[in-house]
Amino acid sequence: MLGKKITNLTILKEKGFVVPEFLVVKPGEEISVSDIPWDICSVRSSANMEDGADSSFAGQFDTYLNVEKADVPAKMEECRASVGKPAVQEYLANRGLNADALQMNVIVQQMIPAEVSGVCFTANPQGLLNETVIVAGKGTGDNVVEDKTDTTAYYYNTTDGNYYYEGAEDYLGDAMVQKLVQTATDMTEVLGPYLDIEFAVWNGDLYILQARDITTVHGETPLILDNSNIVESYPGISLPLTCSFVNIVYSGVFRSISNRVLKNKKQLYKYESVFTNMVGDVNGRMYYKISNWYTLIKFLPMNGKIIPIWQDMLGVKVRSYDAQAVKLPWYVRLGTYFNVVYEMLRVPKNMEKLNRDFIKINEGFYTKYHDEISAGELKELYDELYATLLSCWDVTLLNDMYSFLFTGMVKKRLGEESNEVISGISNIESLKPIKEMIRLAFEKKDLTEAEYREHFDAYIKEYGDRNLEELKLESKTFRSHPELLEEKLEEYNRDPEKLADMYANLYAEDAVFKPLKGFNGFLATNAAKGIANREISRLNRSRIFGIVRLIFTRMGRIFAEANLLETPEDIFWITAEEAFSLIDNPVPMQERVAERKAKYEVYRLLPAYQRLIFMEREFDKNHRSINAHVFQSTDDQLKGIPCSDGIAEGEALVVTDVTKVKEYQNKILVTKMTDPGWVFLLVSAKGVISEKGSLLSHTAIISREIKIPSVVGVENLMSTVRSGDKIRMNGNTGEIEILERAPQ
Repeated sequence: MLGKKITNLTILKEKGFVVPEFLVVKPGEEISVSDIPWDICSVRSSANMEDGADSSFAGQFDTYLNVEKADVPAKMEECRASVGKPAVQEYLANRGLNADALQMNVIVQQMIPAEVSGVCFTANPQGLLNETVIVAGKGTGDNVVEDKTDTTAYYYNTTDGNYYYEGAEDYLGDAMVQKLVQTATDMTEVLGPYLDIEFAVWNGDLYILQARDITTVHGETPLILDNSNIVESYPGISLPLTCSFVNIVYSGVFRSISNRVLKNKKQLYKYESVFTNMVGDVNGRMYYKISNWYTLIKFLPMNGKIIPIWQDMLGVKVRSYDAQAVKLPWYVRLGTYFNVVYEMLRVPKNMEKLNRDFIKINEGFYTKYHDEISAGELKELYDELYATLLSCWDVTLLNDMYSFLFTGMVKKRLGEESNEVISGISNIESLKPIKEMIRLAFEKKDLTEAEYREHFDAYIKEYGDRNLEELKLESKTFRSHPELLEEKLEEYNRDPEKLADMYANLYAEDAVFKPLKGFNGFLATNAAKGIANREISRLNRSRIFGIVRLIFTRMGRIFAEANLLETPEDIFWITAEEAFSLIDNPVPMQERVAERKAKYEVYRLLPAYQRLIFMEREFDKNHRSINAHVFQSTDDQLKGIPCSDGIAEGEALVVTDVTKVKEYQNKILVTKMTDPGWVFLLVSAKGVISEKGSLLSHTAIISREIKIPSVVGVENLMSTVRSGDKIRMNGNTGEIEILERAPQ
């Protein structure tokens, strides 16, 4: 055998890749200087056992660079002699390999006088499969491999097509990074998915020096993390307390809903590891472990039909998934048909019951809670809340599926008319917080101070948990920080004319929509019912998080007084499990909190990838510094999913941190995603466009109700539109046009 290096180089050259010319010298063969057409060469090993799946011999054999033509024969002999090195013999013995079977071929290759060289891994060797990693430095490859020169590492997400780098200097530049990634991707189609590629750059050209398999990486059972939909609730960075609590909630709720579908404890136990891994966090960002979601959806009958609808409603961009069926005993599979039909028919009634029960649960908590409550009593309240809601909250997921199915069918049958049909929901629950706030702001001038205070307190009691990024426990809400409500009311009153218009619009009688008849009417009615209940549960969900926020905020004060935390707010930097453990085992957490805060400073600089594919389990990436590459498109035309009819023209405001947005009135808001708390911004905007989202995202629902145009699911939106651009958006067709660029 010639060895994997020779085989791979030969294949690449035949396929048209730019590989420096080379000669192959087999064992026992000699080469004369006159046979070498290059003045400067590299001499590389290509043993028959080298770069194999079970024996890589990485770093064991000698390689020589910048070898003058006259010295090539001598260096070839040194390369061959390296098979006898003690380290090589020990390597053979440890793996039970036959030393006599080891044969050394030699590659004599034209030496490229590289300005920059390095190594490109088509998957992160740590186990991140959709991340290409490039390590580059000045000069030839030996400088990079042997740490003789400073290097820069590039981390390129192949799903999103963006990257960042760690290092003092950008040795490659964007054009060469893109070229190298594309070349590496093309090579995987020839040699296999996971490659270790040595390259050189000279005079602006890219040369492939050698390629081998990454033997430590496989993609047999990948763990896929996807931020579709969940990014709407958890945009940007979420702190450890939020991440841990979300994981607890999702695990419990999905175990409960699977029990409804399977009604078989043995099968339920079999998939325990799936239920407990429905969400994950990587570098402080929340993701669905979407491969596990697919597993659970496969419990359902007709899942092949359901999955595309589910993907559409959640705005999943990458539609491929493992289509292999989940194996269930025939009697369990048959039972799922009856169970699902039974549960789906009961969804509207179960949601009505949940809505009634939640009122009692919510009121019950505030009856028991007081400012002097102990940590132990807080834990009891938490456990009671968890047990009570866990037994019934999973019906909201069935209602989501109910909404997805009926809305999907309405969309398929009616096309563009579907927006108008599903917007015919009067007095939608999620609109009540903004309607009441506008009413309070509008009527404030006519109220006495006592009356105003009474209405103010009543608002906080009813809607105090709704605010921007409300499902992050660390977020400030009107309940935790009442001064925020005062500021918002003052903001609306600064423009009385605009306030009067908003009041008139929000309290105007809803337009009478002529109901559809027949099967279309049946579908539209049930879609509207599902959406209405979905919005009620979303508002109630914010109240649940308000309760949990109150529990942990009180714990933070208790732990700070006991010198376990430096400040009460540091409670958000520890996990729920750690917080509860401090009740019986009080251990100072200041050092751990400080370490996490330092890590998060780097996490904030990392790009927000939509999908991460891990070989086995997720892990955080740790860097000392980050330089994120900012891609800027010059396109003037974009298109997305039209969600709320109407045409708007005006100045764009790109929102990257919603907590810092100011002067947003009468502008078209452009963002990665929105959450329910955005209702307080949308009511003053001309329109809204988001990179994420679907027909049932909160952006779509609320914009339809307050009658401003919206378009969601717009690819490359944030890299195309800039604040100050004059744009036109069409909520009927999903088309977006940049009319005039803002000066840079």
